[in-house]
Amino acid sequence: MNKTIVNPFKTLYCVVFSFFMFASIFVNAQEIIIDIEPDEVVLASSAPFALDFTNDATNDFSFRVQTMVGDTVLGGQPSTYDGSSAIVECFAGQPMGITANGSFSLTNMEGGTSVSSIDEFGLDASYPLGINLLIDAGIGIFPYVYGNFLGVSNQYLGVRFTDGGNTHYGWIELSVSAEADTIVVHSYGYNATPEESIDAGDSDASVFFSENLGIRVWNSSEFIHIETESDYLGSQFRLLSISGNELISTELIELSSEIDLSYLPKGLYLVHIYNGKQVFTERIYIR
Repeated sequence: MNKTIVNPFKTLYCVVFSFFMFASIFVNAQEIIIDIEPDEVVLASSAPFALDFTNDATNDFSFRVQTMVGDTVLGGQPSTYDGSSAIVECFAGQPMGITANGSFSLTNMEGGTSVSSIDEFGLDASYPLGINLLIDAGIGIFPYVYGNFLGVSNQYLGVRFTDGGNTHYGWIELSVSAEADTIVVHSYGYNATPEESIDAGDSDASVFFSENLGIRVWNSSEFIHIETESDYLGSQFRLLSISGNELISTELIELSSEIDLSYLPKGLYLVHIYNGKQVFTERIYIR
């Protein structure tokens, strides 16, 4: 099957519009990939960032950074420690990893690595992505570092989660600072077909789905589907060719609309929706 990669954040057509923060979702067959734009940065001073893979009002994972300062005993010697821990909390999902010497640790994956039922997944409520501490034992200061995601950029955490009783496999693209004081969540994806594997970071897209605050747009081979909040009622919908020629123009008068595409040849098109205040612009691919 021929595939077309569509990235609306890095490839814009010649007319410049004012953009607002949103997430883009790519669908290839049954694979749904969400590119978070801008990236979500998690610090100790910020709120945790929760991921709900299927938008079913149940958080699957949450990421947080914890400042760690306190007293302990090391080798019988009273000690103090100071540092940070980058943590993934697991609610309706489990992270991929491996058990060695009786201890489970998260697996740091390269792009293209498969996530499937043959992998091992942790069942605890939370796991450290990385820990970086300085321990003062009175006779010297010693570093303590731990975690396969510590100091890595744009690597993948394999995951599984349940939706409606079905198990799905997915991934989350992360960067974690060497000090464990910053987590950056770049993107995430999953296979919408239960029990089917997925390759981490696979962004080939033959159908495009996008979601913005207050508006949701996706397309099949025959229709563009649009769901809006009331702020977008009365908005002007335009479908343009990739060269900028207007092909369809209509007013959105319903909260849920379908626009016929069946007579159009396959290829890339531009969706433009304007409500008088905000511009929503996306590329779609008709198969």
